[in-house]
Amino acid sequence: MSVFTRVNHFVRHYRTALNRRRTERLIGTLPAEIRKDIGWPSHYTGLQSDGQDNRGISRF
Repeated sequence: MSVFTRVNHFVRHYRTALNRRRTERLIGTLPAEIRKDIGWPSHYTGLQSDGQDNRGISRF
């Protein structure tokens, strides 16, 4: 695996994590009734168990 491939892989996973956190914050600002209607957070916890390995991404 080349260095470029490794960097590309890291950047892709980092962007995915950023987008996930941004979405969590946005949905977290919605009223509780709307979050319940869209199935949050039960839908999100189902997505977390999709087998993706995010150990290389630190959470601040």
